[in-house]
Amino acid sequence: MVILMIKNIWYIAIAFLIFIPIYSDVNALTWKDITPGDYNHRFGDVNGDGSINIADVVYLFKHRNLSLEDGDINADGSIDIADVVYLFDNYQKLREPIVYAKNIKITYYDKNGIEVNPYNGEPYAYKIVVDATGQRFLLKNETEPIPSWAKGKYDKVINVPLKRVVVMSSTEIALMEAINNDGSVIASVKGIMWGKQYKWYFKNIEEGLENGSIIDVGSTYNPNYDLILNISPQVIFVYPGYSGDAVIEKCKELNLTYVADAEYLEDSYLARCEWVKLFAAFYNKEDVAKKYFTRIVKRSLDVRRLTRNTDRPLVAWGKNYPSFGGTYVPKAQSYVAKAIMEDCHGDYIFKDIPGTGSACISYETFAERAKNADIWVVPSSTEWLSTFKEDHPGYEYFKAVQNGRLFCISDDYWQLGLLNTDDVLWDLGTIIHPEVFKGRTTHYFLRYYPDNNTAVPYTAG
Repeated sequence: MVILMIKNIWYIAIAFLIFIPIYSDVNALTWKDITPGDYNHRFGDVNGDGSINIADVVYLFKHRNLSLEDGDINADGSIDIADVVYLFDNYQKLREPIVYAKNIKITYYDKNGIEVNPYNGEPYAYKIVVDATGQRFLLKNETEPIPSWAKGKYDKVINVPLKRVVVMSSTEIALMEAINNDGSVIASVKGIMWGKQYKWYFKNIEEGLENGSIIDVGSTYNPNYDLILNISPQVIFVYPGYSGDAVIEKCKELNLTYVADAEYLEDSYLARCEWVKLFAAFYNKEDVAKKYFTRIVKRSLDVRRLTRNTDRPLVAWGKNYPSFGGTYVPKAQSYVAKAIMEDCHGDYIFKDIPGTGSACISYETFAERAKNADIWVVPSSTEWLSTFKEDHPGYEYFKAVQNGRLFCISDDYWQLGLLNTDDVLWDLGTIIHPEVFKGRTTHYFLRYYPDNNTAVPYTAG
């Protein structure tokens, strides 16, 4: 009976799509038309019962009086039969614990070793996390025994929630702040690499470093392992690659447990932000992470809705580092490039360089393409742009500079920006398509004035 009902819905949906024209004045949609959705229920849980399943497909087929953030599942700016079809095709994926991130794996189990999904409303007892280097961790509450069914599924056992950790990066702190609803997550941070070298935009971190409850354990290139050993952390959160590989090798030598997160290698802003679920697993904060990430997802997709029927302006993104061998630009499958092209409906000047992460190219190669771009984003704040003019010869002839569309990032971008991924995407959409975001003022992308190395929020006109 259920299968027959599903097939009938599918056939009716196809009939609607083929024979009935759907009117939607999406060109008239502006950012002021967007109303908040239901952030207590995941994207796809349109009936609000705490679970994403076929019942949501049926509900959406019968009900269209939802906010765009809840019912516009394919993010095309309208709620119609196409969303029913999209949800039918994708509800199984949307119900999974990890939807966007490709480099994390978290599996939840009940006491008997049966897989369950807390992000779909099911209770759990154990979890196995696979980090970015392939390590397998069995996470359990301290009072729970190690289950016999887990044999062969894990490399290490960690009792959660964590009480003592060392972190390598401010972006890790940003994702921990997202689940710090009762203060316990940040209270577990006892050491930070580069801790006193940053200007902190999280007051609790700044205060911890000042009063000594958090220790600066040195740079990522030369950590003070005596201090780290004295902390006796349950876990050190590290980045693989760059200086992180050396930290990982030293942790192995000293028998320190490390967990590798590689959100920077993900291919979308949402995938990067979804790494919050890795941290949630180590603190039993799945419920908090679910509500937080639901808001991020629903608001981020607004940018696609608003820009999908616009032209595609040409975007340059990059900064020249003469002392480091060239200009660093995002590769075509990086989260930055995909945000420009897929989230904000722009065109990207180096979409022909495959891969995630960044590529180092000559400044001459960069300038040859960037000079014709409509928008140029320099991914640094003014604190690091004092030699911008010397580092970018001929910049004054670039189209974006001449038209007042040269942008840099805010001082707090690498901390608050990851925490507020949705706002970053809204800001990126605003500078690429000001015609859709008229009257909106940015925070994370600032209009840059190289003559005096200053930057100010940009108000779309």
